[in-house]
Amino acid sequence: MPAKSGMSRRGFVTAATLGAAAVMTFPRATSIAATQPTDVPNEAPSPDAAEPLRLHRNESPYGLAPAADAASQKTLATLASRYPIEEPKALQEAIAKRFGVDKEMVALGCGSIEILKMATETFCTPARPAVVAEPTFEAVVSYSRLMHSHAIKTPLTADYKHDLGRMAAHARSGAGLVFMCNPSNPAGSYVAKDEVRSFVHRLPKHTVLLSDEAYFDYALATDYESCLGYVKDGLPVIVSHTFSKIYGMAGLRVGYAIGRKDLIARMTKRRLANNPNQIATAAAFAALKADDAFVDRIRRLNGEVRDYTESKFRGLGLTPIPSQANFVMVGIGRPVKPLIEELKKRKVLVGREFPSMPNHMRVTLGTKDEMDRFFKEFQQLMVTAVA
Repeated sequence: MPAKSGMSRRGFVTAATLGAAAVMTFPRATSIAATQPTDVPNEAPSPDAAEPLRLHRNESPYGLAPAADAASQKTLATLASRYPIEEPKALQEAIAKRFGVDKEMVALGCGSIEILKMATETFCTPARPAVVAEPTFEAVVSYSRLMHSHAIKTPLTADYKHDLGRMAAHARSGAGLVFMCNPSNPAGSYVAKDEVRSFVHRLPKHTVLLSDEAYFDYALATDYESCLGYVKDGLPVIVSHTFSKIYGMAGLRVGYAIGRKDLIARMTKRRLANNPNQIATAAAFAALKADDAFVDRIRRLNGEVRDYTESKFRGLGLTPIPSQANFVMVGIGRPVKPLIEELKKRKVLVGREFPSMPNHMRVTLGTKDEMDRFFKEFQQLMVTAVA
């Protein structure tokens, strides 16, 4: 990304690159990948028991990717007082190169939330609603109302996956946008590539498919696939990614969309100026260039903790939904809201109640030590509830 120096885009990129190389100059405890052994399954600072355990917002417990950490600190020291001189084209170009597309097919945003807002504002109208799963990440639902439009909510299937058949039928009634979160938030499930392929080709040619792949970095299933191939085929498909999850940049806010040039051009007219900010842009650019090993390791760790967490739930006689994300949704057999409140009293934060799944609780994956802390409190409360 362009770590914008005070004078030119070239200077900005140079600053970011130097920052990325200077990990030892700017050490931080949260850059665990640079300081911890790779065979330790709990590669993060031990949580302070006095602080709430944050298992509620699908954040990474492993800290900022090291090259991103170094670049952000250098940029903070040199450019935080300056407005960007120009648009962050170096980051746009780096993303395009990474995914093998033209730079005009990439739009940047303040996290993927701005990407979803831009898409909803661009493709939804009072006469052309959005089609979404229920439950799902609610951004498109909320933003469609601002466009005096609405969202057609489609319940998940019995195995908690997107009901693509019903979503396609709703799309054919005149939808402007179909929103598919794959892997799904909050369920954690995914739709296999063969099903997605059939779905994409059933959609009307004037309806845009927005595939939110915020959690695609965590997916290990061999039959999972990004929708990027359909973008390259020239179909009306937009893929949304974020640096907030596996790169540990949730607080910095960098997201991006990849889509057909004409669709991206329409969306970018609605992007806020000076987004993403200089520090976030520097961090994202450095992460793309130098943090692949970090991403691979966090993906492995997340998979190990995910297996451990699902196994622990099953050992308690509960039924977790098989997840391909960095969280697990588990059925507890009773209304979840009181349990959420009791856990909060014990300084353990978990996901909110989802009205269409009132007996399920979403738990973000922490480190193994953090999950052990969670299960200690969870089991005590479950035993009390049974008694």
